[in-house]
Order: sequence, then C-alpha cells, then structure tokens
Amino acid sequence: MSPSLMCCDMMHMERDIRALERAGADMLHIDIMDTTFTTSTMLPPYLLRQLVKCTCLPLDIHLMSKTPELYLEQILPYCKGGYLSVHVEGIHTLYYVISEIRKAGVHPAIALNGCTPLTYVEELAPLADMVLLINRTAGITGPRSQIDEVFASRISRTRMILDHAGRTDAWLGVDGNVSIQNARTARKHGANVYVLGTASIFKSDVRIEDACADFRKNILEGEEE
Repeated sequence: MSPSLMCCDMMHMERDIRALERAGADMLHIDIMDTTFTTSTMLPPYLLRQLVKCTCLPLDIHLMSKTPELYLEQILPYCKGGYLSVHVEGIHTLYYVISEIRKAGVHPAIALNGCTPLTYVEELAPLADMVLLINRTAGITGPRSQIDEVFASRISRTRMILDHAGRTDAWLGVDGNVSIQNARTARKHGANVYVLGTASIFKSDVRIEDACADFRKNILEGEEE
C-alpha cells in the first residue's frame, strides 16, 4: 500500500501520516509536478526534508517532469531506501537519471502513461526496481477509469517482461483510480504496489485506519493462504 499524500488533508498532513503508519501503509506516495506533464504543481521537493523528520516510512516519489535531472539534488538526499519514479516519455537523460538515483541509494523506478509502448520496459528492466503503470495519463483529470481488459493485459505483459528479464524482484505498481475492485483486478494480473487515493482510503466518512484495513482485507479475499 502506497497512499498518495496528494489526497490527504493538507491542513493536517502529519495527522494523516500518523494514521497511515498505524494502518500499516508500506510507503508514502508523493507526486511532484512541474507542469511539463500537468497543468498544476503539487507537493514541492522542499516538503521532503520535512517528511523525513516526521516518519520512517519509505518514500515512493513520482516525479512528473520532462527534466528530472534538474530535481535530483533536491530529492535524492531525502529518499534513501525509497523509490523515485521518472517518466520515460520524452526524457533524453533517462539513463543518466536512473544511474544517479541508484548511486544515491534510492531504488530507480520508471513510470509509463497508458499509451506508452511497453518496449521501454523491455529496454529498462535490468535497471529499474519498479515499474509504475498509470491508468490513463499522468496529470490528465476526468472521469475515473476502471481497469478494463486492455489495461489488465498491460499489467500482465509488464509482469511477464520483468520476469523474463530475471527481474522477479522488481515491483509492479498501478496508479489511477485504484479502488478495491481495480486493485483486485490489478493484483490478479501481477501488480503488487497500489497507489491509493480518494477511490479507496481517503474518504470523508471513513477513518483512514478503517479504510486501509478494508482495502487490505478485500484485495486478498478469496485467495488461498
């Protein structure tokens, strides 16, 4: 479980982080945007130095920028042992960025929008410790998208590519409307990291701890021990 801090109560972020810790969250997902992929910004890199002072949970950073190399000095010192996902679309310094991430003691990860060819995964599987598949396109808002047969197949094929490359240890994450139903579908097809937002655990009428417990219970429902 990688809850997205973008969906927490911004006026009470530390309170929500404490609730996520009690709920057994595995990582904290942080979206950093500079408008090259999006029409707005969110969660500035400066926030990271404050986060590491108040939690021991690993950080799962999703950097939505076409110039990720410009942000490495601001991000890498604060996410050792965590993950930093960079997009493959239009990034000319990708190999350099991945190398710098690993040298800093951070797990390099790659993020792919919904229509980005999986040939990128084939090329980068030896270098990436996680692949983050976006359900639709990063930064594009609109009606929530279910995980349909097309996206489910995309998850399965990504898992197959990683396994065939000898990267059975690499995580496979999904981001975008990760409801309980969608998470169960994603898990069935090989995903094992779930970026959680308002479709699952951040709800005005349910405590974070209860929503997380319900999520964990329901995605495992029906599976054999």
